[in-house]
Amino acid sequence: MPRPRTDRTRRSVLIGLAAGIGGAAGWAATSALDDREDRRADERARDAPNPDAVEPRPYRPPEGAVPVREPRRYYYDDPGDTDGQTFGDLYLPDSANPAYPVVVLVHGGGWLDSLGLTYMENQARDLASFDVAVWNIEYRRVASGGGWPTTVADVCNAVDHLAEISAGLNGRLDLRRVVVAGHSAGGHLALWVAGRQGLPSKLPGADPVVPVAGCVSLAGVADLLMAERAGDVYVHRLLGGRPDERRERYVDASPVTHVPTGVPVVCIHGSEDTVVLPEQSEAYVRAARQAGDNARLTLVPGGHDPWGDITGEVWNSTRETLLTMARRSPNPAG
Repeated sequence: MPRPRTDRTRRSVLIGLAAGIGGAAGWAATSALDDREDRRADERARDAPNPDAVEPRPYRPPEGAVPVREPRRYYYDDPGDTDGQTFGDLYLPDSANPAYPVVVLVHGGGWLDSLGLTYMENQARDLASFDVAVWNIEYRRVASGGGWPTTVADVCNAVDHLAEISAGLNGRLDLRRVVVAGHSAGGHLALWVAGRQGLPSKLPGADPVVPVAGCVSLAGVADLLMAERAGDVYVHRLLGGRPDERRERYVDASPVTHVPTGVPVVCIHGSEDTVVLPEQSEAYVRAARQAGDNARLTLVPGGHDPWGDITGEVWNSTRETLLTMARRSPNPAG
């Protein structure tokens, strides 16, 4: 860049003086000016923005909904060995997000094969429109190859399979920000996934490949003995017997047994639920807090499934809880 005219003028005057004087003093003056100009140039170079030193701008989620691609189905276990039930549907937003947080959805239905992952399709698509990936999973259930411990192991394997899926997507899934949510029996399974890191090796899902960063239980069954005493008609089928026959199994299979989890948990429950009583969520949160966990209870209007209407206030507030949890900055150590 040319120097300003004032610098050239001053330089000419000094050179003229040096020539007129003919001595070392004149040349010393011009040399001092050169040094000052060099220092100014260095300062300007230091102050100028360096493209190589500027950090990339962080991705900002869009304020409104984004389009959602058609879900892609992945098998997390050999379908030939599992009667084709070990799969999930991955919903991705059509956005420029370089690393999607992930919400894992686990449907309920009494651990029976009468309900499947289609039960959560609307919620999956709705969540994905808010710029997160959603992994809506299926698993083997009672009367179709499932039961304890297979059903629980399937769900844990489905979560771990996210590592392989993300590798195939060039790391587009942010595995530091995986949140699991489930309804009813699926809430039991989601709470189980939340407690995996502290499980003894004899139990399904110990030593997770993909630890979760949070859990939202929707009317989840946290204490299987409590559920049995309250007249639940499904638990004994999951566990293969009544408490007098399988008491240790009832204890081992209850998420409340395995607190603290070290994972933030929000239990949301319909205040008028007569299928899974609100006491399930109340007891879990109380035990988790006493053990030092970050756990919170929210009672909402309605019965067993007030989340089915994705235009309703209950689902909208639950969605906000899930999104806030999924978008939270990951633990640097995690």
